Amino acid sequence: METKSFGPKQKFKLDEPLDTWLTYGLRDFAVPEAVGSSARVFSLNYPPLSGEFADYPAIKIMRPDKTDYALPLFRSEITILDLLKNLPGITPMIGLGYMQVIDGDWPDEISPLTTSQKELASASKLAGTVDFYDTEETEQFLSELDDRISENWLAFIIFPRRWEDNLYLRCDAGYTRGDYNRTLPVNIALEAAIQICKILQAAHDKGIVYLDHKALHYYWNQPRQQVYVLDWNIGRQIKNGNTKDVYEFDVLQFSARALHHFLTGRQAAGSVKVGPNNPEEITNAPHQYEPIWTYDDQKRLTQDEMDVLGQAIQGHYKTPSALAEDLQTLYNQRQSQA
Repeated sequence: METKSFGPKQKFKLDEPLDTWLTYGLRDFAVPEAVGSSARVFSLNYPPLSGEFADYPAIKIMRPDKTDYALPLFRSEITILDLLKNLPGITPMIGLGYMQVIDGDWPDEISPLTTSQKELASASKLAGTVDFYDTEETEQFLSELDDRISENWLAFIIFPRRWEDNLYLRCDAGYTRGDYNRTLPVNIALEAAIQICKILQAAHDKGIVYLDHKALHYYWNQPRQQVYVLDWNIGRQIKNGNTKDVYEFDVLQFSARALHHFLTGRQAAGSVKVGPNNPEEITNAPHQYEPIWTYDDQKRLTQDEMDVLGQAIQGHYKTPSALAEDLQTLYNQRQSQA
């Protein structure tokens, strides 16, 4: 652990918000905010980490007004990320720590369009002290978490940033508005979904469920042909081995919220909406969804693709591997027709 100062004149500097980007320039129709219920995310200027990546990394900071609510979510996310740290497709922690803000006002939660709004939304004027931990010190960090929060420290996690496409922006019909150049092709949607199923299966094998399957949490890296998953704070580590229904529910939520969104441009009717969701919303979500097809769905998808998707949102698939197998068949069919 290393103690250092942060602020405008320090090497460790916070900057622009990274969790309000989804509403930039989209005032004419409703788009869900990316601001989380337990944390804020900002760009971090810290040379020892920034130099390793193409852009400044992202720092996810516990909300100072929600520490009691955020504490178990941070504990869960850090524990899960440590368990899954070598799994392809998991955006890894590259640092973590505790922060005390001594000077500056906490930034406004607005989408900055004007210069004055950018100043209000930026964390660049915040200053104080950070205790920075290497990821090899995760166990020590977690052992201190309760005491630190009671002493008014804020926990944070640092993640790398890459040039990747957020799959919400590539698949949501309200955002793409039928623009062929922006809309996620079905073959890429299937490939991303197959990779996500493999990530979920690996997580399930370690007793972990993801649960918060909004398209906003998935990114596609075209050069690598790789999907990346963010935000495991609502995920859970299952310690009772007789709870296969929890794993099946995870597959269903992926199918209704993410897979359906990737393939049709919208979530399944009745599923938990995109937004700063809390665990109770997801726990109380339906365990089955009825397929509702539009004319656009029938133009975009084959009958086999609609059949698999319809079965998936009705709970037919009990494991990610079983769903991945049928998605692979659909992908192969698309590739053979290309």
